Amino acid sequence: MQTEIVHPQELPLLLLPNSFLNNNDVKSFLSIPTNKLHHLNLPAARGKTICGSSAGWLIVIDYVSTITLINPLTSAHIQLPQISPNKVLIHKAILSSEPECDPYNFVVMVIYGEKKQLAYYKARSESWEVLEAGCYYDDVISEGRRKFYALNEHGKVVKCKVNSLPAFKEVLEPWSFQGNKLYLFRIEGQFFVVFRSLKDHQVSGYETYKFSVFKLNVKKERYHMMGSFPSVALFLGQNQSTWLHADETKGVVGNSIYFTDDYASGCGGGGGHDFGRYNMEDDSVERFECWDFQNLKCIESRPIYLISNM
Repeated sequence: MQTEIVHPQELPLLLLPNSFLNNNDVKSFLSIPTNKLHHLNLPAARGKTICGSSAGWLIVIDYVSTITLINPLTSAHIQLPQISPNKVLIHKAILSSEPECDPYNFVVMVIYGEKKQLAYYKARSESWEVLEAGCYYDDVISEGRRKFYALNEHGKVVKCKVNSLPAFKEVLEPWSFQGNKLYLFRIEGQFFVVFRSLKDHQVSGYETYKFSVFKLNVKKERYHMMGSFPSVALFLGQNQSTWLHADETKGVVGNSIYFTDDYASGCGGGGGHDFGRYNMEDDSVERFECWDFQNLKCIESRPIYLISNM
């Protein structure tokens, strides 16, 4: 099957949970700006679990814990070493830079395993390195080629530098919150933390009903709640947590949080169904009605946003 052409103005894309075409090599992507459905031929993703997206690439893992980077728009792919000799769960995976543009310097950072630790891979290395920076991380973002910030489930923020000593430094102590999942992002140098709250659902098991956004003052170790982002749209899930100017991206609504299902505890009892757009102005949730959720189980490819943000 020939891969369709996706134009830059059709980004961001939403990778749907599974292809309704009878072809395991084909993945279905919905353009958020145009609402057009694209079917892309990605044989390199066959049988693999998608565990992240960043810089316009998908990060996937197979049953023997070998990670592969895939560019859905060009079909380019790069195989990395095993992250573990055993099968391991990757909660999130992001890139420091676009691998085709920076083939000798890109870094992959992941949150992995039952304890949700941090590990990274440097381009052309033979193995992964584990960061002894504690456990139970919920999110990680990149800043430049070798700098990352990670947020754990208690609100602690650490700065990680690849090839530097010390390898990590705590920049914000843990703090109390109410929610099921945390996300970290930056706008023009300012940190923000997002709390995601879930509630029980009779059919699907759970669903998102609220987000709360806090602006952090790292130097003073203070934070305050943000009521709105009129011209900004946030994209949260297993993609690298990021944002877009709504007035510069057709079809994207400002003051919104576009989210996908990355709730790992949902696996086994359901999963993949919880995605849509949250309106920060009135706290309403718009579910994306582009899939049959009645028979949706915990599947190998959960929905994930693909955004070229480098």
